[in-house]
Parts: sequence; structure tokens; C-alpha cells
Amino acid sequence: MNPLSLKSISFTCNACGTDGDDSPFGCTMCQLVVHEECVSLPLTLKTALHHHPQIIHTFHPQQCIKSIKKHCGICCREVDSKYGVYYCPDCDFVAHVDCSREYGDSATEIVVENEDEQSVTVDDQFMEPSIRVVREIEHGEERIIEEIEHFSHQHNLVLIDKVDDDLKCDGCMLPISNPFYSCASCNFFLDKTCIELPRRKKWQHHENQLILSWNLWKHYLYKCSVCKQVFRGLSYGCDVCVLCIDVRCFKSILEDSFKHGGHEHPLYLPAGRKNILRCNIGGRGFRPLLADDRESIPHCSGCCVSEESRVFFKCVVCDFKLGMKCATLPYKARHEYDDHPLLLTYINENDYQPSCIICEEDRDPKLWFYRCEECDFDAHPECALGKYQYVKPGEVVTYPKHPHPLVLVVKTEDYRPQACDTCGEPCDDLAVECTDPNCSFIVHWERRQCFNSLW
Repeated sequence: MNPLSLKSISFTCNACGTDGDDSPFGCTMCQLVVHEECVSLPLTLKTALHHHPQIIHTFHPQQCIKSIKKHCGICCREVDSKYGVYYCPDCDFVAHVDCSREYGDSATEIVVENEDEQSVTVDDQFMEPSIRVVREIEHGEERIIEEIEHFSHQHNLVLIDKVDDDLKCDGCMLPISNPFYSCASCNFFLDKTCIELPRRKKWQHHENQLILSWNLWKHYLYKCSVCKQVFRGLSYGCDVCVLCIDVRCFKSILEDSFKHGGHEHPLYLPAGRKNILRCNIGGRGFRPLLADDRESIPHCSGCCVSEESRVFFKCVVCDFKLGMKCATLPYKARHEYDDHPLLLTYINENDYQPSCIICEEDRDPKLWFYRCEECDFDAHPECALGKYQYVKPGEVVTYPKHPHPLVLVVKTEDYRPQACDTCGEPCDDLAVECTDPNCSFIVHWERRQCFNSLW
């Protein structure tokens, strides 16, 4: 490129899409006009704000990207596809040139020629597969995996294409969707998105490799570091700082931005929130460092509560913010008070006297709720789902100090809860109960002194 004029002129730079008011450089054959500093833009960059190893600059986004996003993957503001951007060759990520080079603490830098160098942004894909294919068929050019072994279960899982409304995925504890894999011998199900999760993953928000694991012991429950909820199922963990993220949350924060049914604009995880997910390299046994306790955390637009974990999504276009608990709510739920599925509802224009059918208390019409349109049945999310919506009761385990097998049960809605055999207090929460109909033994699960009496 050569200088077009020694005089200052007003123009829009084709390389970065921002206005200029100086002496530009240009190409008369291509009819491109660029800032002097944009002449030397690096062809490739790497950024900690995207999970693939590099992004590439182009003057012609529409020619290079088949399905270009309309929003920058870093600042989430609109991208003008008539001007130059950085894009990812492995997905539909795009970013403004200025954002790619200068945005906050994004740690953007030119990729070095040493191919052995690896950054924390590399997506290592299936370093160790979560499954072993047992049987597959070819349908035209499509390869269909019919039967698999998954590390989380002792039996083979078979592909199923018909869903029962009441089924939950044992991996993420969300309502299952087609297609999914089922165990013919027991009540165990995994949906396709959980099957496809790699056993080990290099993640852009964390310095150390994360490992996909399963709660091997049936009565042992984890607490997610991101949403702070108790769960049983698949999770990603770090061996260095004991970060534990259930796969519901992990799927939500895997992308740079995403679209949620409860809001019209794309949502993204702010750079300051990503720092919370960094590894505390001080040694084993320390959880990831959270933000300063004095920091003011905004209220979630879905529930009007400040997110306990301080990890939340934000919309740049408007003031909408979404905490992890609301971001990962199941789109449908079941409750014994209604025969139909309850659907997650964000607003009801005819909500004149909103109340919850389950607890019989008022609802805030501006907050999310579950609804059955056919029965005109509305409920608070916590009432519809219960306190332990991501725990699967019914698992049976035998303990040394009791002669019969014990089952994990949820007693939060018992009208007259039975007294714990260890402490004598009512068991009105999670508990383990004897399966023998002639034995009334029960102890608290959450009270360590009660639960430890079984060993």
C-alpha cells in the first residue's frame, strides 16, 4: 500500500472499521483505504478471550466467514461486516480489530513462529475420549453410533430417539432431549451433549487442564464452584485448585457469548468475571480466588438476587444481567400438583394478580417463574424445582453400621418429618432412609455427625 495523499482527509478505515482524519494509505486496485498504523496489522493473533489457538485478520468478512456473527466476541457490540475484523477459522467467532488488540486485560499478542508453544486458549478436543464405540452403523454418508461404553457407568448405553417427559440426564440433571443414550439394565440416561464432552479439556478461563469426572459413590454430592448448588452428575475439575464446575454451568460458559431465551440480546461473561475462574496456583486444597468481598455484585434480572458465586452474564446493549442459577434453569419442570410439564416463563402479559400455586404466596411479575398454560398454574422456580433439583434421589447404598441397604431421599416437603435416629431432630432435608419396610431407620445426610454414624 502507498500513501494516497499528503493532505489530511476524513475516511473510514477498511482494515479496522473506525474513522480517520489524517493521511491514509490505500490500494487503488482494491479500493482500500487504511490508517497508517493498520498497514502493519498482524495477520494472526491469539487471545485469552477465545478458546481456539488463533484469530485471523481479514478485510472481507463476508467472503471468509460463511455464517458471520453480528456481535463482537469480546465487547459484544455490533460488528460491521463491510470492514475488517479478526475471525476464528475454527468457529464463527469475530471481533473488532481494536478489541482484539487493546481490549482490557485480554492478553492479546502476536503468535510466535514456534509451533510447540501452547497457550491456555488451546482447545485440546478429545485428548482422552469419554466414550468407547461398541456398535455403529452407516446411514448414507452419516455415521450413527448405536451403542457405547461411557466411563461414568458400568453398563453399555444404547441410542434412543424417543423421549419420556419425566426423564432427566444423569450427567447434567436437566430434562433429556433427543437423541440420548440409555442403559437397558438400570435407570441411567445421558444426552448427546454430555456424551460429546471430552474427558480432558484445556479451557481458556483456567490455566490448568480440567478433567471430566463422575461421582463414583452414589451418596456423595458435590457443590459447584460457579453456581454454588449441590449436585450429582458429571463435572469438570482442576487437580491443582480443586475448582469444580458441574457440566450445566460449563456448557453455559464454554462459548464467548450465547443467546438465552429470557433475553433478546446476546449475553457474555465479562472479563472481570473470567478472572474469578482462574486457577489459584498457591497449591492443592485451595479453591479459586473470588472477587473482593467489598465488590458490589448486581442483582440478577431473572430472580433479583445477587449471584453468590459472583459469576454472572451481562448484556452490553442494555442493563440486563443474569446469574448462573437462572442461566442454567431447566426449560421445563415437573411437580406433583400439576399433571403437565411446567415451562420456564419470563413474562406473562396477563399476570394481573401473580401468585405461586405451590406456596400460595405472591410472585413478583417482573421475575421468572414456571407455568402450565393449560391449567393456569404458576410457581416460583424454587417451589417448582425444589431445593435439590440437581440431585437424583433413589440411589441405594449399604453401610457398615446398618444391616439393610439405605436410599437417598429428599424430605423437604414432608408434613410430619420423621425424627433422625442419631440426633432425634426431624429429617426435613436430604436424608438416607432404610429400604426395609419393617425398619424405620433414617438419618440426616447434611449433618455430618449423623451421617458419619453409619461408618
